[in-house]
Amino acid sequence: MMSDATPLPVGERQWRAATTLVWPLALGAAPLLVSLNPVPLCAFRQLTGQPCPLCGGTHACAALVEGNFWAAWQSNPGLMPLLALALVHTMQLAYEAWRGRRVTARWRVSPRWWVGASAFLLCAWAMRLLGLA
Repeated sequence: MMSDATPLPVGERQWRAATTLVWPLALGAAPLLVSLNPVPLCAFRQLTGQPCPLCGGTHACAALVEGNFWAAWQSNPGLMPLLALALVHTMQLAYEAWRGRRVTARWRVSPRWWVGASAFLLCAWAMRLLGLA
């Protein structure tokens, strides 16, 4: 049987609670940013003329807030695994903040998941740069 997870110090518990609140606020701000027509361009695109890996992310988040998953995918498909993983990780942090204990290693979001989602983002970006997507 797996031993119980370790308790969280008060500061870490508060950090997890604060982080849990930031993601929904940031996602909710996306429609407001999109309404600023035109959306401010990213520095990478202004310097190079090419989209960065996150270009289309604001539109994707705005579409997700509206429940339009297809429009979010079209805006930046590489971002979808990262956003899904951020949602899962945020739920983990919220649970840990509420419970006051870390979840056991079996249920933690692994850094390998972040690497995999980031690799997907970079592959989607490369396909966009090559005109394949």
